[in-house]
Amino acid sequence: MQTSDPPKAATDAGAAVTALYREHAVGLGRAALLLVGDRPSAEDVVQEAFFGLHRRWLRDGTPRDPVAYIRTAVFNGCRSVLRRRTLRIRPRRQREVLVLKFYLDLPETEIASALGVSRGTVSSTASRALTALAGLLGEEF
Repeated sequence: MQTSDPPKAATDAGAAVTALYREHAVGLGRAALLLVGDRPSAEDVVQEAFFGLHRRWLRDGTPRDPVAYIRTAVFNGCRSVLRRRTLRIRPRRQREVLVLKFYLDLPETEIASALGVSRGTVSSTASRALTALAGLLGEEF
């Protein structure tokens, strides 16, 4: 059985992306680390950006400015990581507020102190949490 070599465009794209990776990955990784705050997430973001560049290169040919493409992809990837984290934190805080408010029967000032947020944040978070809970239960709040 004879194996065929990859198409020249794929080899050229792979070599070009590898060269760009060697030259820019460390710096972009450091920037991503500063933005997302942990090394594994930063490395994942940079890796995905380079994979995206390679896929685009194969699909559309040589990008006009591959370094700008990579930089933009890394920063967009960091934003996505942070957005996902924020969404995970919000329901957790809502749950914490409801437990402290209704299970432990704490006043909003004590809840605010326990969570390190303002009393207004406790009030608005409790309101949003109750509205979300009512929606899950199919009731109007």
